[in-house]
Amino acid sequence: MNDALAQLIQGGRERFMADLEATGQRFDATTWDMTSLARQLVRTRRVYLHFVGYGHPEEPLPPLYAAVVKSWLLAIRRTSVEYLKACLLPVRLFWGVWLGRHGGHDIVWSEISAADLDAAEQFMRQRWGLSKTHKAMGQLLSFMNWLAAHGICHPIHYTIQTPRQRDFSNHTLAGQEARRAKLPSPRALEGLADLYRQKDVPPSDRLRLAAVALLVVTGLRIGELLTMPLDCEVYEHRQGQNYYGLRYHREKVGSNLEAGAVRWLTPVQAELAQKAVAEIRQLTAAPRARAKVLEQRPDRVLIPGHHEDEWLTKKQLCLALGLPTQTSLPKVAGRQLPYRVAGKHFLYRVGDVEKRLLAWRTDPLWTMKTGSTTCQMLSETLLLAYRNFFHSRKATYPLLVEPLVYNHFKDFLAGRDQMTSIFQRFDICEADESPCRLTTHQFRHWLNDLADKGGLPVELLTRWMGRSDARDTQDYRHATIDERLEWLKENIREGTVAGFMADVYHALPIVERDEFLNGQIQAVHMTPLGICVHDFAIEPCPYHLNCLRGCRHYLRTKGDERERANLVRVQEITVHALAQAREQASSERPALADAWVRHHEDTLQGIAAALAVDELGQTPDGTRMAVSRKEAMDGATEQT
Repeated sequence: MNDALAQLIQGGRERFMADLEATGQRFDATTWDMTSLARQLVRTRRVYLHFVGYGHPEEPLPPLYAAVVKSWLLAIRRTSVEYLKACLLPVRLFWGVWLGRHGGHDIVWSEISAADLDAAEQFMRQRWGLSKTHKAMGQLLSFMNWLAAHGICHPIHYTIQTPRQRDFSNHTLAGQEARRAKLPSPRALEGLADLYRQKDVPPSDRLRLAAVALLVVTGLRIGELLTMPLDCEVYEHRQGQNYYGLRYHREKVGSNLEAGAVRWLTPVQAELAQKAVAEIRQLTAAPRARAKVLEQRPDRVLIPGHHEDEWLTKKQLCLALGLPTQTSLPKVAGRQLPYRVAGKHFLYRVGDVEKRLLAWRTDPLWTMKTGSTTCQMLSETLLLAYRNFFHSRKATYPLLVEPLVYNHFKDFLAGRDQMTSIFQRFDICEADESPCRLTTHQFRHWLNDLADKGGLPVELLTRWMGRSDARDTQDYRHATIDERLEWLKENIREGTVAGFMADVYHALPIVERDEFLNGQIQAVHMTPLGICVHDFAIEPCPYHLNCLRGCRHYLRTKGDERERANLVRVQEITVHALAQAREQASSERPALADAWVRHHEDTLQGIAAALAVDELGQTPDGTRMAVSRKEAMDGATEQT
């Protein structure tokens, strides 16, 4: 082992001591329990990293390779331990690929090449989808770059061959259809709405239906819903208006533990949200009281009214546990409870039962880390329930309480194995008579789609949905070109689009207006600078796709920050190009340069006019407007 490798592993061991020493684990162990480092636990209550071969869980990774991988994971650790699980997968797979190509007992770091990465990528593509392969290769390259930065291996210049699915398929018909499929079907939404209005639905279904109602009106991610605090409602009065919102913990915020946020709602949304929150609080009142008892005695699960040395018959014990008398008593790791025989009865010691319940109790008793030393406890979380509350074939344990997790909703909306979904149980089917199926994330897509169709600017939608990058919002815009065409026509009718065509439309007799729209507005193209309504099926673009040179088909959206940023970027590039063209105009080839000077000046005039749209104080944000050539001339004079 060279000095660089030894120093790297020593750094990993020091990070391990700082992060996990208190848990009593060893750096060299094959499995790490990362639960103590998790920010939230919504998919599983324990999080483990297994340093074993891909496809061979019985074979640990070689000690030296495992030590390097562990040091890398600790070096890149964020608050999401799920992210570390995703990073570990491709490097486990890489070991198997290396072993198949080179043999031996460990990796020779200096011999890692682009050919090894290509073999790993081909191996992934044979087993995984394109999207997963692309992400995994990005993580594997990150590992290799980290090694090269520490002098462990040579720099490897490798280009991922698997295309990023989002970029590759966004503009194909199949890709657009796949994006539309992310929306929930109308039958599924109507079925859930009908069930929510009914009052004779079992409590286990009522609780999840109320939670789903919150997903529908807020568009939260499932993890944000599951960690929502009990004290989630926010009321404010500003400028004579009442506002209502829901407090929640934002996901995808990096290392920011205190990422609290409020999702403000419209009056219609607020009405449904208030009803859902009130019902959830009512349904969870008893388990919440029990959760407080568990939190007060984290070392023991007390059976009320009985001493730990008391012996009870099975019937007495079931009554004490709040179980039907025929219920099988709890087992841990397949072991039966200790007992003794007295006549015809089996007797069980209360203390032994309490220990068994403690081993079965959810751990930890918090659901969300809210700071470096603070947590949101189970009793402080909006969604919780008795153990087995949602299980159709197991008894509910009133002495044990657990938070709701992702699988509770996955089973509810889609079913699994022998567990039937809400749609199967109530015979809610699609047009082909197959049971409806949903995922929790489809509600987020649906609400995004509604906001997009309503004309909400991308920047506002990005902020409202709790995203940090407007580019991520593009993945949630599912409208087809035909739908966007109809929106534009409707906006012209309503007067929220201004310009030449809108002026002509409103000047025509009412009976001729729709005929004019249908004849003139036959295409709509979304561009980084705004909207183009030129129909390329009739003639090519007379401005060669330069919308800024006075095209009457170009519509700018007032107040759209993304469009404005792109315009400013084009403006900076064009100013530089104009200076170069003017310099060339004074050289040996003035005729050719003069044409480019005029081209760049026309473009800057159009940019100035497009930017001036934001300064029209009487026009509300979101209005789409044609750019005035007169404004362009005035703006260009100042710019040049």
